[in-house]
Amino acid sequence: MKQDFITVKTFMFPADVTIVQTYMEMRGIEVYMKNLTSNRLAYTLGDIEMQVKTSDYEKAKAALIDGGFSHPEDFPTV
Repeated sequence: MKQDFITVKTFMFPADVTIVQTYMEMRGIEVYMKNLTSNRLAYTLGDIEMQVKTSDYEKAKAALIDGGFSHPEDFPTV
């Protein structure tokens, strides 16, 4: 079965990723860091996307807000 992933947060600095990724995994949310390897190898900034399963989006959004990593206004309303 194919899982769909959605970007829940974008990072500018590779160093910021580890803390948030660990926090999310401690909350039981599986994350995939899109573009992280290429950014670490090239030492570029930006475009590191934290992606979660589409079914975990609301849980991930709440965890980011509860952890102080995001604000409610960071997420578009549909």
